[in-house]
Amino acid sequence: MSERRPNYLGIVAGAIVFFVWGAIWFTVLGAQWIAAVGKTKEELMAMGFWPYIISFVAGLFVSYCFENMLWHYERADASKGAQIGFLTGVCIFGAMLANLYSFEARPIALMLIDGGYGIIGFVITGAVVGALRARAMRGAAARAA
Repeated sequence: MSERRPNYLGIVAGAIVFFVWGAIWFTVLGAQWIAAVGKTKEELMAMGFWPYIISFVAGLFVSYCFENMLWHYERADASKGAQIGFLTGVCIFGAMLANLYSFEARPIALMLIDGGYGIIGFVITGAVVGALRARAMRGAAARAA
C-alpha cells in the first residue's frame, strides 16, 4: 500500500453529489415523504437552514469514510467505490434504518423512501469518490515515473 494521503477533492465532490442527490430524491418524493413523516411542510420549514448544513456535513463524513475504505484496495475506482457504497448502504444504513424504524413503528413508506435515498446515494457517492481516487492515483503514478 502507498502512503496514506486523503483525496480531499474526492471527499468534497462526494459530499456535493450526495447533497444534490438528496435534493433530487426528496423533490421527487417530497409529498410522499412529508405524509409518511406525519408533519406539515410548515413544521419542517421551521427548522430553517440547519438540516441542509447538517446534511452536507454528514455527506462529508460519508465521503471521507468511503475514501478511507478505498485506500485499502489496490484497485480503487468508480466500480469499487459503487460496490463499497452498495454494501455499506444495504448492510449498515439499510439494516440500521429497518431496525430503528421497526421499533419506532414508523410507516413502511418512510423506511422505503429514506432507505432508497441512503442506499442509492451511497452507491453514487462511492462511485464519485472512487473515480476521483483512481484519478489521483494515476496522477501520483505519472509524477513518480
